[in-house]
Amino acid sequence: MSPGEAPLPARFYPAGGDAHGHPARLAWDGGMLLVQPEDSPALRVPASQLRIEPRGFNHSQWAIAWAGEEGATHTHLLIVDDARIAPLRAAAPALFAAGDTTRRHSHRRFRVGIVLLAAIPLAFVGALLLSVEPLAERLVDHIPPGVEQQIGEAVLAHTRAAGPMITEGPAFDALQAIGKRLARPGEVLHFHLAARPELNAFAAPGGIVVVHSALMAGAGSAEEVAGVLAHEIAHVELRHSLRQIVKSAGLRIILTGLSGDYAPLGGWAAQLGELKFSRDAERAADARGLERLKEARIDPMGMLRFFETLAVNTPSGPALLSTHPATAERIDSLKAAIAAAPGAPAQSIGIDWEPVKNDLNGPPGK
Repeated sequence: MSPGEAPLPARFYPAGGDAHGHPARLAWDGGMLLVQPEDSPALRVPASQLRIEPRGFNHSQWAIAWAGEEGATHTHLLIVDDARIAPLRAAAPALFAAGDTTRRHSHRRFRVGIVLLAAIPLAFVGALLLSVEPLAERLVDHIPPGVEQQIGEAVLAHTRAAGPMITEGPAFDALQAIGKRLARPGEVLHFHLAARPELNAFAAPGGIVVVHSALMAGAGSAEEVAGVLAHEIAHVELRHSLRQIVKSAGLRIILTGLSGDYAPLGGWAAQLGELKFSRDAERAADARGLERLKEARIDPMGMLRFFETLAVNTPSGPALLSTHPATAERIDSLKAAIAAAPGAPAQSIGIDWEPVKNDLNGPPGK
């Protein structure tokens, strides 16, 4: 400490004294620490007898200790706040070297500890997120068919509220006839025609398939629509729609469903529009859809022709290709699958498509 500099405030705990300590002032004088307690005589302690080390939470204080009188079992102790120790540190830096090293290591450990504490909730959240998929799969496996039907009805109600539906006429009849041809014995499927300008179709749980009127108007034949329907039915059969709804619902609704309460899941499904599936799910639906077309003796080239037509004639991207991306790779896969297993000779669906197109080109929502 430089001459004339104000003494440092400290708390003095003399050897053998009480535990409360006494106010004191410190100064550095020619290699000696001058201790001036308020209620006892001053002490002069050589630097060689001093031991200085950090103390307190996050080392916010310094302890200055030295041996008591010869034969004593206690030591004298001074406690100084770190915010006030700078003058003494500047006067005798060597006495603080070991303590500074300890403080650096401690601060490093403290920072690491803070990071780890912050990481614990993040790790917990991460674990919950990772658990969503297996829990969702478990819930899907346990949802009864009746509940699945209710969820599908909730999605359909959302579609009906969004715009008019077509419930009669040549286009509606054609959709039902194509769907009936594709359905297997004992299979319950429901086909709905929505008056919408987007080229799209989507599947919902419980065997519900919704087709937009623009898609049927844009198709060149019943076989092309059959290809789209076969793909959507495959999504229902493979429970892709239900699985996607459950995964989108989040952990809280999934856990509620696992307890047997499916009402929140139905409410969540009612808020959703058309679902987007993964590339793997789309490939699986393509493959299963081709199998269904072959079973029904419907020309599988209809599916391929419709997707190729959409890809070429609507470069801006129709809704159907945005929700079911028909990439060049996907079309090539369809071609290869059709060529590899041509199936039995196809039989025409037998629907005159011009009246269907004319019906859909009339006033919407009739």
